[in-house]
Amino acid sequence: VEGDPGHAEPRERATAMFQTLLGALRAFRVEAGELREEFLAGLGPGSVRDEEGNQWVGVGTVRVFTTFGGEVETFSAEVRDAIAQSQALRNALWLNGRSGRTGADYYMILEYAEVDLGGTEGVREALGISRDAQERLRAAANTLSPLEGGRHAKATSSSPSTLEQSAFTADLLKRWIQYRASAPQRET
Repeated sequence: VEGDPGHAEPRERATAMFQTLLGALRAFRVEAGELREEFLAGLGPGSVRDEEGNQWVGVGTVRVFTTFGGEVETFSAEVRDAIAQSQALRNALWLNGRSGRTGADYYMILEYAEVDLGGTEGVREALGISRDAQERLRAAANTLSPLEGGRHAKATSSSPSTLEQSAFTADLLKRWIQYRASAPQRET
């Protein structure tokens, strides 16, 4: 990003670009884009005791990600081509790059896909994601309290965990990127 780093506009533009890039990385490989403060969030520092009083100590994890034959470069080119065709996809990747995502954020990403692809049926037809899978994500967003980013506070059934939601969202975004990247250029 060109501009004076002391001015707000270039900083905001760079932040948005980084956040979109982080969202794309999280779509490429779910765990690869986790920020340090998000990694294993909720477990807290220190040891854990179970109901019998057994003590467990958590140790740091090491993750190695192996890619093959230009996989990252290919995906990067697909992201570039896809976001050139869809502002909704660009917005969804930006949202996926946010820190501390909630079920409401994951659901909003699905809503962006629905807007871009023609509703629930459009998502099913274009991306091959079933109506039931979409409904499970919707239910997860509806179980969050408004303070946690939810729209409603009704827990009528069990909902997927945050890990399941992030995996679902990564799959949705990856399919959406590939769909848009392979589609003919749209008129804007």
